[in-house]
Amino acid sequence: MVKKIVTRFIIAKKKGRKKGVFYKSPRIYLSTKLTDDSSFPFKENDKVLVKIQGKKLIIERYSGKIEKAKRKN
Repeated sequence: MVKKIVTRFIIAKKKGRKKGVFYKSPRIYLSTKLTDDSSFPFKENDKVLVKIQGKKLIIERYSGKIEKAKRKN
């Protein structure tokens, strides 16, 4: 049983739809050693709520409706 792992937070650069435009895509990699473990609390396509409490990142299962973020013009 895997209870914790050390991983990396990275920011990938992705091409935008407009020529020469890039945007940042933050990622936290979770090893399959962790996600394939029977005690891992999430399944594929589960909705999750991500929040910051102090210096911690909290990820919880979410059962409400997900609203799309509005674009800045």
